[in-house]
Amino acid sequence: MREASITDCLADLLGGGIVALPTETVYGLACLALDDNAVQKVFDLKGRPSTNPLIVHVLNIEQAENIAELNSIAKLLCQEFWPGPLTLILPKKAVIPEKVTAGLNTVAIRSPSNPLFRKILEKADQPLAAPSANRFSKVSATTPREVMDSFGEDCPPILDGGKSNIGLESTVLDLTGDTPEILRLGPISKRELEKFLEIEILNYSKTKHANTAQKSPGLSSKHYSPETPICLYKDVSAILQVEHWTADDLIIFPSENLIPSSKLEPATAIAFSVTGEAKEIAHNLYATLNKADRFEKKLMHMALLEDGGDVAGAVNDRLTRASSS
Repeated sequence: MREASITDCLADLLGGGIVALPTETVYGLACLALDDNAVQKVFDLKGRPSTNPLIVHVLNIEQAENIAELNSIAKLLCQEFWPGPLTLILPKKAVIPEKVTAGLNTVAIRSPSNPLFRKILEKADQPLAAPSANRFSKVSATTPREVMDSFGEDCPPILDGGKSNIGLESTVLDLTGDTPEILRLGPISKRELEKFLEIEILNYSKTKHANTAQKSPGLSSKHYSPETPICLYKDVSAILQVEHWTADDLIIFPSENLIPSSKLEPATAIAFSVTGEAKEIAHNLYATLNKADRFEKKLMHMALLEDGGDVAGAVNDRLTRASSS
């Protein structure tokens, strides 16, 4: 693994290269957002379709206004939730390359709170495009080791920021329609946004967007997927009703205390968390899926979370897409 300093990463970026940077959500594969050639390198390394837009990361609202049209709602949200895990979909300005936005007239923007990423943004003095640092549709990386495991010999320099604090990608809010709409569930909840704005926010409708280009990453039916196939159950009780297990089965429970002392042999059982709290599960989600792959079983078994909260909904969104065939 090629670990790099802030100085090294900055030199690579300004030279048109790509680097892996830590954010509070997951690690990002960063490049200069206004450099067409650098952006193409990101698409090539990830194996990402050109129809899937990138999120552009900015230092502050002033930098955002250089690349997008911010309405009054956008400015309020930036003042309240930036820096942080909220991505806004806004009308783009001409300075943004079409490759970044998949040819759309909108751009996804957020301001990350990770101090190392912010230091790079400050020194580069320009926006950075940074999708998650993993191969397209695979499990996102929350540690430098997971970035390295994803790219192998092709791995770019990595700025080590330890494990990502949140472990789940940002909430994406589309502000280009008549009513704000959540495109991707994440750490900042619909409820929290509605309380702040004092207006209704729409939930993402797959039917509504079936024949339209994706404004946000993370909307593919199959995404966040480990190498091992997943069998997803409606709840833990459905898993416990299975009568026969084999040594080729790996069962991932929401928490350690839900793992029964018997009935599972000869299968292997692990857990997403100790407590079962949705935030802890979200924090460990991708690391656990990556760990599960290393068992080299034929099938993973896991259940949707039952608490019904917003973070649980975000986790369930990831699990549903990860298990899609």
